[in-house]
Amino acid sequence: MMTTRFFLAAAVVTGLPLGSALHAAPSPATDVVSYDTGQRGGFPEGVAWDAPTRTFFVSSLRSGAIGQVTLDGSYRIFADDPSLVTTSGMLVDRARNRVLVCNEDVGIGERSRPETRTKLDQVVEFDLMTGQLRRTYDFSALVDGPHLPNDLTMDPAGNVYVTDSFSPVIYRIDGITGTPSVLVRSDRLMPADAGPAVGSKPYLNGIVYNPDGFLIAADYTRGKLWKVPLANPSAFTEVQLPERLKGPDGLVMRSPRELIAVQTFPVADGAIEADVEQLVSDDDWTSARVVAAFVPPGISGATTGTLRDGEIWIANSHWPELFADPTGKRPVFSVQHVPFDALRN
Repeated sequence: MMTTRFFLAAAVVTGLPLGSALHAAPSPATDVVSYDTGQRGGFPEGVAWDAPTRTFFVSSLRSGAIGQVTLDGSYRIFADDPSLVTTSGMLVDRARNRVLVCNEDVGIGERSRPETRTKLDQVVEFDLMTGQLRRTYDFSALVDGPHLPNDLTMDPAGNVYVTDSFSPVIYRIDGITGTPSVLVRSDRLMPADAGPAVGSKPYLNGIVYNPDGFLIAADYTRGKLWKVPLANPSAFTEVQLPERLKGPDGLVMRSPRELIAVQTFPVADGAIEADVEQLVSDDDWTSARVVAAFVPPGISGATTGTLRDGEIWIANSHWPELFADPTGKRPVFSVQHVPFDALRN
C-alpha cells in the first residue's frame, strides 16, 4: 500500500478542569491543547493519558517535574521530588495506583550535576492519588557505561521494561518484587562506533508491549525497530521494513498489528522536522510497512504519544530549543491530536 501524507485539522474536544490551583492557558480546548507551565515543568518528552481524571500527565526534560494538563489547557505540578533531574518516558498504571517515569541526566536539566550526568539511570514511582514518591528503581549498577533510561512499557502482570539510549540494554522491573534486572543486552542494539553519549543522539528509544507476548523497541538514530520475545529475549530480531525510519522516538501500540511511530529528525538544511507514521504488520511483526504519515502543523520536537479514547495524541516538546539553549525562555507547550481514525485498517 502506498503511504499517504496528510495535513489536516481536527475536531474540538472538551473536558473539566482539576481545580483552581491550575495555571490557565491562553487558548480554549481544541485538537491542540496548549498549556503554560509557569516556572516549573515544560519540555515534555513523555505524555500519558489518564481517562478517569481526563488529564494528560507530562514529564519535563528541563526541570524533571511531572505535570497534569486538563483539556482546557490548565496545568498543575503533580510531583516535583528533588531527585528528579530530567524525566522522559512515563506511564499511568491505574491498576496499581502509580505513575512511573524515567529519570536521567543528559546535562540539560536545571538539577544536572557532573556526578550524575550520563550516570543517573532510574525509574521513579509516584502514588497516583497523592503524587508522593513511593519507590525508586535504579539500574546503574547492572551495566557499565553511560546511561539514559529513555522510555518504558508494561505488560499485564505489571512487569516494566525500560530502554537505555546510551547502552545496548533493555531493563526489566519485576511486577511482584520490584527487582530491577537486565532483560537483554547485546552489541547489536548499539553500533560499536556510537561515539560520545549525547542526548540528541539516542539509540534505543521508544518501547511498547504487544499483547501477543513481545516488545517492540525503536532505534532512533539508525531508524530500526526490534522485536523482543519475552519468552526468549535473546532471540530478538530486527523488524524488516521497506526502508529505515527517519527518527522513531516514541511508539504507541494501537492494536496488535498497528503501531504509531512519533518521529523528529534533521533534514538537509539543518532544520528539525517531525512526522507521525502509522505502521501495520501482517506477519506478527517479522516485517511491517508504513501505510500513512501525518505532518503535525506547528510542532517543534515531537517525542511520543498516548492513546486518548482510542485516538493518538502527541507531545510537542520543543526539545530542539532546549538543547540549543538549556537556560532559554519556556515556550507554550501543547499536546496535539493526530487524526489517524479514518486510516485504520
